[in-house]
Amino acid sequence: MADLCINNIRMQFSGVVALSDVSLFVNKGEIFSLIGSNGSGKSTLFNCINGFNHPQKGTIFFGNDDLLKKQPHQIIQCGISRTFQNVQNIPFMTVLDNILLGAHHRIGPKSTVKRWLSQKQRVTEEAMGLEILDFLGIVNYEQKYIAGQPYGIQKLTEIARALVGKPKLILLDEPAAGMNDQETDEMAKIISEIRDELGITVLVVEHDMSLVMSISDRVCVLDSGKVLAIGKPEDVKIHPDVVRSFLGDFTNA
Repeated sequence: MADLCINNIRMQFSGVVALSDVSLFVNKGEIFSLIGSNGSGKSTLFNCINGFNHPQKGTIFFGNDDLLKKQPHQIIQCGISRTFQNVQNIPFMTVLDNILLGAHHRIGPKSTVKRWLSQKQRVTEEAMGLEILDFLGIVNYEQKYIAGQPYGIQKLTEIARALVGKPKLILLDEPAAGMNDQETDEMAKIISEIRDELGITVLVVEHDMSLVMSISDRVCVLDSGKVLAIGKPEDVKIHPDVVRSFLGDFTNA
């Protein structure tokens, strides 16, 4: 059963076509990866899914929700959250407070006021964040200010913020960017556990082909805004069009 259905999306900026008739679907409970060179349209597609860009053509449905008729905050309420290529943490806030920003649609303004007045409300909210921190293995960082924390902790904080809202689908935009081999292996494990233990469908944009090939159920290759190939990792990496376009870069992944 498809969770996310994207049909014939065209996204154009002035005279530049970023996405041209892109169609794909992501099944519930799947880890689906988008790969391609810089400028191929991967992040633009993410931005169309979560309402940052509005395509000139096509449809995007998440279950029965027409995402192109919703604003970004409404798309979050549909059960979709995301991370970004560059970490978007607030440096003068603690790790835990950065994470709780991702639960704003669950907490609401009344609960925010109660938080100022009620220790019980604060404990309830912080328990949500601590649960995710424990899942990611960084629970000892909750009261540390995010400024000055290692890059890996900052990336995990952003993922935690996306998870605390309990999404049905999470969009991870280059989660392993800037990480060393050990950190990348740990990230691969975390992404698999997000699906396996939390039951969240995962859509990933990533340049690290070893990570992509090890965790993905299916892979889509974008090239100049067009779908070049979609399929299982072992099939995509030997697809003639993929090998020809990328000079065999994927065959040794």
